[in-house]
Amino acid sequence: MHWIRVLLASLVLCCSSTAAVAGELEAVRIGLTRDASTAAVLIAIDAGYFKMAGLDPKLVVLANDAAVSAAVVSGKADIGMAALSAAFFRDAAAHGLKIIASRSSDRTGFPMYALLVSQKAHAAGLSGVRGLMNARIGVAGADSSEYYGLLSIPSRFNLDPGSLRTVVLKSTDAELKALAHDDIDAALVPYPTAAQSATKGRSVFRLSDFAQWQEGVVFSAAKSIASRRSLIEGFMRAYQHGAADYAINFLNYDDGGDFIPGPQYDRYLQLIARQVNIAPESLAATKTYNDRRANLDVADVRKQVQFWKEHGKLGDGISADEILDLSFIGEEGVAH
Repeated sequence: MHWIRVLLASLVLCCSSTAAVAGELEAVRIGLTRDASTAAVLIAIDAGYFKMAGLDPKLVVLANDAAVSAAVVSGKADIGMAALSAAFFRDAAAHGLKIIASRSSDRTGFPMYALLVSQKAHAAGLSGVRGLMNARIGVAGADSSEYYGLLSIPSRFNLDPGSLRTVVLKSTDAELKALAHDDIDAALVPYPTAAQSATKGRSVFRLSDFAQWQEGVVFSAAKSIASRRSLIEGFMRAYQHGAADYAINFLNYDDGGDFIPGPQYDRYLQLIARQVNIAPESLAATKTYNDRRANLDVADVRKQVQFWKEHGKLGDGISADEILDLSFIGEEGVAH
């Protein structure tokens, strides 16, 4: 059945291409930050998939995820791409934002976040899951996707989550400074940061080796979906083709664990690195995972909403299902 869906999608894309030639392209404004997890949309633009869908993509590059959500709420962007967080869920519930696809997931082999463990703490036993208990762990904030990922680990291993001691330090730089002074035992930081700092006698504890979660999403406003559904559908056709190309070129490994670069790997690596201002070699070493069809891990999104409710960050009346719109990815809304 999968080949039938691919054929139908290709036919729809071809029909859209014919229509685009006959008339002007419709602008679609995409709000995002300069982050490697937006690779699929960058590839879709470069490959011409938006043009084939009758769309002219306009990137609205913003400083942070909060600004992306605000741009979609205000109508300055038609589509947003951002990390999940307690703040995102609050904005979605308050302003009618709908999650429609995946931007990124923290998965084994493709870590987005890691604990950077001090040499002293590692020597004292912080080398595995049980060593996390009672360790002082620095975090930039207590309402982020990575904070959820960290606190998901104890429950998976039947450990007491209450014994996980986090210290909120506001920023990655503040975490690294506290780690250097042994004020904390480990810092929860983006994986590229952890990988770069591991040479200073520190060890790296990849969160995705012990917990996997839906990290980033694609979303739009309910009012935009209602009034401009064809625009959102066109975006999704182009975006899913970009996600498939990204998977082919960046996410394939053989049975021995060796990376198999796709036919456009080198060109896309340079493209993404240039767009997000990251060194190509750093990007190659820290590839982000996204489902090949941009499908969501719906079960985990629901878990995240429940998690934030239990931690007092969301009101009891907020429902994950009211924030999700799976009509653009259909029955395959759960990523595997």
